[in-house]
Amino acid sequence: MKNRVARIIFALIFLAGFIFYTYRQEGIHSHSVDVESWGPAGGLKPEGYHADDVINVDESQDSAEPAPTATPEPTVDPDSPAGRAAALGLPAPPDIDIDSWEFMLVNGDHSIDQYEPEQLAYLNQTADETDIQTAYNANRCPVDERIAQPLLDMALGCKEAGLPVFLSSGYRSYSDQAANFTRVCNNNGVSDGKDANGHYITMPAGCSEHQTGLCCDITDVYRAIKNSEIENTDTYKWLLEHCAEYGFIHRFPSGKEDVTGVMFEPFHFRYVGVDAARYIEENGLCFEEFVALYL
Repeated sequence: MKNRVARIIFALIFLAGFIFYTYRQEGIHSHSVDVESWGPAGGLKPEGYHADDVINVDESQDSAEPAPTATPEPTVDPDSPAGRAAALGLPAPPDIDIDSWEFMLVNGDHSIDQYEPEQLAYLNQTADETDIQTAYNANRCPVDERIAQPLLDMALGCKEAGLPVFLSSGYRSYSDQAANFTRVCNNNGVSDGKDANGHYITMPAGCSEHQTGLCCDITDVYRAIKNSEIENTDTYKWLLEHCAEYGFIHRFPSGKEDVTGVMFEPFHFRYVGVDAARYIEENGLCFEEFVALYL
């Protein structure tokens, strides 16, 4: 009787143990499929896990950077200076006020009538004396006072390069230009101031850039007659290379006669400021072409 009771008790213990074991196994397997992290400190491992395995986790949705937004190309107004320049294959011109005094346009189509500069300055013609005078001096070269210092600096730069310089002709009044026009026409047997190609060799009064006081005829030495031979002088070559550094341009270059309306003058230099001068010279423009970008 005792043995039978012992067997029943043993069977019940065994059955309880079996049920407990089965419950534990089911709990482990059902939990393992929801494991979110594993590793040396993770405790539970997925089925088939080996210590040397590398487990890749897809983090693309969390770590992927958003695609960059394309920046639209800036639109250039075709009627702006930059737009007009771009249409000609030129870089954007400098940001200037085309109505400022240094950009005054005067030629055969643009008369300034009786215009006079507000203040003249007088420079020594060979730059042997470096003072700038404002009282009338018939023995000096008159120019608009605003360009006196840069013109003197350019003359001194030429001399420092070992070359002679002569400030031949600066400001001319309306009446002076009228007399000059008559004289040159008579000497050349013309009445309109133009050569056989239709280019001005002298300008009518009111149409000469000399009346602005913003230009100067510059030669190596005093020359009674100024002609194309001056382009062969070292002084002209130096001025052509360096004038933009001082804010000047070669005003009437060869090859631009049909645009300027004036014959080639290798002695006539005009002040426009450094930024404009460099743009004009670097891009092979004449002053009329430069001004047209802004109008």
